[in-house]
Amino acid sequence: MMDLGYEATPPPSAGKDWVNFWNFVDRAPPLETESVPRDILVVGAGIAGIAVALALSKELTPFVPDLRINVYERHDILSTSGGAINLTPVAQRHLDRLGVLEELDKLGPESGTDVDAIELFSSRSGRSLGAINFTDEKGNGFGGYKGRRVMRIILSLALLKVVERTKNVNVVFGKKLVRGKETKDKAMLYFQDGTTATGDLVLGCDGVHSNVRTQWVSPESPSEYTGISFVQTMIDSKDVKAPVHFRSTSMNISRHGSLLASYCDRDHTQIFIAAIVQFREELLSHYKIEPGQDWRRTAAIKDALCQEMRDRFGRSGLPAIRDMVNKADDWMLYPVWQVRPGGRWYRNRVILLGDAAHAMPPRDESAAYALDDAILFSRILAKHRYEPLPVAFKAYEDLRRGTVNAAFQVSRRMWEKNRDLGFLEGRFKEWTMPMQVRNAREAREQAWGFDATKVQLPGPGDSSSSLYSSEKEFL
Repeated sequence: MMDLGYEATPPPSAGKDWVNFWNFVDRAPPLETESVPRDILVVGAGIAGIAVALALSKELTPFVPDLRINVYERHDILSTSGGAINLTPVAQRHLDRLGVLEELDKLGPESGTDVDAIELFSSRSGRSLGAINFTDEKGNGFGGYKGRRVMRIILSLALLKVVERTKNVNVVFGKKLVRGKETKDKAMLYFQDGTTATGDLVLGCDGVHSNVRTQWVSPESPSEYTGISFVQTMIDSKDVKAPVHFRSTSMNISRHGSLLASYCDRDHTQIFIAAIVQFREELLSHYKIEPGQDWRRTAAIKDALCQEMRDRFGRSGLPAIRDMVNKADDWMLYPVWQVRPGGRWYRNRVILLGDAAHAMPPRDESAAYALDDAILFSRILAKHRYEPLPVAFKAYEDLRRGTVNAAFQVSRRMWEKNRDLGFLEGRFKEWTMPMQVRNAREAREQAWGFDATKVQLPGPGDSSSSLYSSEKEFL
């Protein structure tokens, strides 16, 4: 069910709500104001782009009845790349606030599998190394939410379902951004097909290789390869004859990288497999599969990746892993890119959100970070809606920069452990993993309770609370 506390509070003109009178007094515009953004342009229809469009619609519509939000996606259709993603309790909570979780659940068995925990195993010996739990000791989710593993394309479909019923949000496909510029009063987007778009505010949500960042906001902050890649595929669970050693999701640790194996549908008919391994940058072009490529070249690449995975994991101490790796034959390589901390996030009428601003090596919270950005920024913009945009931008950056910088460092340390290790380093990694998991449990459980709709926001007017929250402040 959708969290009903998310519904936006009606504006004063909708009725005489004297109980909340002072909240509305606080929201009234000052005598001299900037024009409230009415035409908002979002570049990128990924999780961050659609989420911020929905969040802004909820926050600004009560004050801007003629609000228009257009989302521009460079692909002609929804991209099917990216495999299955993990939704933490935080991500599910925020999707619920946006009305997406309800739509996701309507998609039946493909809506994903519940994940109580990511179970950790030694790929060498088969020994359990602990678990990253999404439930408490009684088996309950945090604030009612557990984890979920779902295909990215299915989540995208649920997001678009909510867009369809949101009257002031529109998604336009086939619009690859070439450049952007801004004047005193407007911002303009120029697309590869020769068309343009003009608005009051531009949100760059176009991912790690963001054109908004590299061609406009922060050209000095290019994406860079981490040295680590995903090599992933899908397999029918009926083809795995060995006993499966995990309930829903496992991370199988070795000195040659880690192998994620997880069900990704409610009926457990499919298993998503993703190896997290070190891959030299100069080899990436040799393993790139592109549309229209010669079939012999494609077949040779897939054969090479099959052999690579069998060399790394084919002799695992876990029978199910051996079975999966030796039967899977449709592997694809996805390099992991990042954007180093410290780059510029905004200019006068444009701001970066999600991976466009702070791409980092993926971890359990990756989807949650994009949703955090969307909700926090929409709340801050609504609070500062009568002030110049850079005021809201700086308030957002002041609130968010430290958090994502710290997360980047944690992610880097985690991913360094997936590089190829020597024999003793590999054993040490196995021996210390259970202790590391136990020591981090309290911090993880605190993190699972995070709710971006209830964060105290910087800025004037302490009584101005989020329209996402059912909590009211009274004088």
